[in-house]
Amino acid sequence: MSSLVFQLLMVLMIAVCSVVSSKPPKSQVVKCAVCRSLVNELHAAISDVDPRKKIDVGSYRIDADGKQKLSSVKYAGSEMHMLEVMETVCGSMKDYAQARHKETGKLEAMKLIVNGAMNPRFGEYEMVQDPDLNKGLQFHCESIVEDFEDEVVVYFKENAELDLEESQEKFCTKLTNICDGVRDEL
Repeated sequence: MSSLVFQLLMVLMIAVCSVVSSKPPKSQVVKCAVCRSLVNELHAAISDVDPRKKIDVGSYRIDADGKQKLSSVKYAGSEMHMLEVMETVCGSMKDYAQARHKETGKLEAMKLIVNGAMNPRFGEYEMVQDPDLNKGLQFHCESIVEDFEDEVVVYFKENAELDLEESQEKFCTKLTNICDGVRDEL
């Protein structure tokens, strides 16, 4: 009889381990939520720039005639603009907190203050207590920017016109794989 109990316990342990191992670690879920918020912040930075603002780009070499080959491009979403934004964007994560949507259960890094007032969607969420006081959000943001700096520059240079949700999906799931396999649950 004791060998039967032992076998049942082993089967139960294997079943529990397989269920637990199918969930991504909490830090991966949080990093995915931060990635989506980072894309949101980058989109906002692009849309805040006057669309008429242009910069000169190109080779700064002088040709045989003594002229430079420069062209004028939109500043919003340009390589220079993205590099400037990435220097400070993770500082905005101090304005975010982990929250779970009450209906969907989806974990998000939610911006607490929008346009100088409490986020109007605040009532749709339950705040998730974080023992690190959400410092992990800034840490994850900085690691994403550091690990994917070149990808951020190229992606937004080519896709600055995409809508927010499409950008979040393409950048966070397909390009960087940060959200690949993450089901937004802790």
